[in-house]
Amino acid sequence: MIPYCQHQIRDEDRRAVSKVLDSPRLTQGPMVQAFEQALCGRTGSAWAVAVSSGTSALQIALQALGLRPGDEVLVPSLSFLATANAVLLAGGRPVFVDVRSQTLSVDPADLERKITPRTAGAVLVHYAGHVGEIGACRDGLGAGRFLLEDACHALGAESEEGPIGSQADAACFSFHPAKHITTGEGGAITTRSGTLAERCRRLREHGVERDRQRWKGLGLPADVSSEEEGAWVYEMQTLSGNHRLPDLGASLGASQLARLDETLSARRRIARRYDALLGSIDGVELLAERPGTRSAWHLYPIRIDPARFRGGRAAVYRALHDEGIGVQVHYIPIHLQPFYRHRFGTRYGDLPNTEEAYLRLLSLPLFPDLAEADQDRVVDVLSGHLEKLRR
Repeated sequence: MIPYCQHQIRDEDRRAVSKVLDSPRLTQGPMVQAFEQALCGRTGSAWAVAVSSGTSALQIALQALGLRPGDEVLVPSLSFLATANAVLLAGGRPVFVDVRSQTLSVDPADLERKITPRTAGAVLVHYAGHVGEIGACRDGLGAGRFLLEDACHALGAESEEGPIGSQADAACFSFHPAKHITTGEGGAITTRSGTLAERCRRLREHGVERDRQRWKGLGLPADVSSEEEGAWVYEMQTLSGNHRLPDLGASLGASQLARLDETLSARRRIARRYDALLGSIDGVELLAERPGTRSAWHLYPIRIDPARFRGGRAAVYRALHDEGIGVQVHYIPIHLQPFYRHRFGTRYGDLPNTEEAYLRLLSLPLFPDLAEADQDRVVDVLSGHLEKLRR
């Protein structure tokens, strides 16, 4: 079986994790801060806050941005569930926005159409690692509304303004094993705002405020007020949970981040090779990078024209899996999930470009250690079954 993704663990990763295992601190130790500093260097952001998952990163960032009950947040439906779920978990209401048919990124025009007096901001997903239209979405939202980048696919991607991670109010990353680097499970928020970073740190750890200058007191009687000043004292000022990343994960992430350039180079090389091998197949459409940007190539999605092949995308998917090619579909539109249909009344027909993309998309295997021989096999099997299924 050739999987669509595969994490990469090397000896330096094992040594990094073993060093933490031999240390006094497995969590809440020095490696998290070191990993955060390295992330700042890679993303061009001033601050980074490491957390337990990409979903936690999105939820915490939205809370830190001041989302209030009843606030609407514009999100694409062509994404993993976490993009919209995080809005609900943070107390807001997701409003789904369509994508451009060419790029599968948020359509700034549809984003503007969906703005209401209740719109607090938007989440821009860099789908497959391709850079979305940050500037156009920022301008469309206007003053007083936030733009949050869901960059869970896009560590190492670059726009006209520089590396992804420092161009909106905040950006969120995922370090799941399918991604460019892994911490086992994990994520991070990057931002240029020190105030926002401080809020995220509090929300990362049960809403606990560590800065004594901002403490509000425990309300103890005057004769025992000294009990509010001990080294053991802590204050919870905001409701949150435990979203910490252990030092074990941070050490693995820092080790992998050190070779991100090598990982990106491999992914880009494999993507270019796919482009050359697949570009002339009738009925197959490739997803290109926008001019002036560099994709991180988390995924290599192609689009199958269902009118050209018997059984459409589903038939192609089954045929490849039967041959040991682990293709995948990214993603089922969130607005078609039963939870969202029942809660918000969304339905098929709401987002034409998103729905058309879903019925065509197929992600081919893409990971740094994918051998050319295996890539050739993927293309040969795909091409052969497309010919068999061609109308």
